[in-house]
Amino acid sequence: MVNVVRRKADWTDIRLFWAVARLGSFGAAARTLDMGLTTITRAVDRLEERLNTKLLIRGPQGVTLTEAGERAYDSALTMERAAESFEHQVSNSENTVEGRVRLAAPDGLAGVFLPPHMPEFLRANPRIDLVIDCGLWPDRPMLGEIDMSLTFTEPKNPDMVAIPLAYFHYTLFASREYLELYRKPTTAEEVASHPYVHHAAQDHNRETWHPRTAAFQDFLRKRIVTNSSAVSFFAIRQGAGIGPLPTAILALDPNLVMLDLPVETMRLWLVRHRDAGRSARVRAVIDWLREVFDAKRQPWYRAEFVHPREFGPYLDPERVGENGAVASLPIGSRRRKSAS
Repeated sequence: MVNVVRRKADWTDIRLFWAVARLGSFGAAARTLDMGLTTITRAVDRLEERLNTKLLIRGPQGVTLTEAGERAYDSALTMERAAESFEHQVSNSENTVEGRVRLAAPDGLAGVFLPPHMPEFLRANPRIDLVIDCGLWPDRPMLGEIDMSLTFTEPKNPDMVAIPLAYFHYTLFASREYLELYRKPTTAEEVASHPYVHHAAQDHNRETWHPRTAAFQDFLRKRIVTNSSAVSFFAIRQGAGIGPLPTAILALDPNLVMLDLPVETMRLWLVRHRDAGRSARVRAVIDWLREVFDAKRQPWYRAEFVHPREFGPYLDPERVGENGAVASLPIGSRRRKSAS
């Protein structure tokens, strides 16, 4: 068995020996490295003592390598080149827009709001791969440490950088087909008689809602209860009942119908560790997410509530829904359209 505890030759001593051998003298190595002559001499002495062999023959004209020294020089040269390659690859990995970026996000946000913008991002960044962890398997998280998170909870950890990204305005929605069958409720009392699609997060965040909203929850017939935003969205979209969605959903699916009832607002945060911003690939994803949720081009993400009837000028008139609403353009299409 290899003795991993035994003392090995110090890498610094090896590099100083290599410098002396390459430059031909202790003095030349000291001047080139801007180090003391005694420091370099002691380093080579330690290395020879550790290896129990003579590596250099000192002379008035400089040094010459012994046979063992020749072998040591070749090995040291290989080590030096490997070290240079290591430094180059590691330093470049932070400055090159390539590699894997790991994003944690709620399943509804990741599954509904990000995919329309993914193709263009991947085309523009062919060397970046995305790993999106929606927390569906807490006991089996996806590989690697998370680079950033999208969350509706403001972090308190001072080591984290929290960037306010967007605002989501929630109210009740139903599908057009559902309302054709059961008629559109116009008051909270009427909503209480309809099957309700309930997201469990509303139970955990009751203190953040308006008191009237919290009280309203107690009178509902919760036919579907889930902790998945994706389940909520598709259940409402398919006509299973009425439930809360952000008004931004109308920019993606114009055939949903918003009920004219009170609105609750939640802020979306982009959270990353302070050191993560040094990576070029992470910065590229951050810039992309800022653009995905850009409130200047998409008023549904603004802090103030903008009614969907005012979305029209910001949407694609060629993608008109049955109710007259129109779906949002992907980022690149919006940019090309505005430039034309």
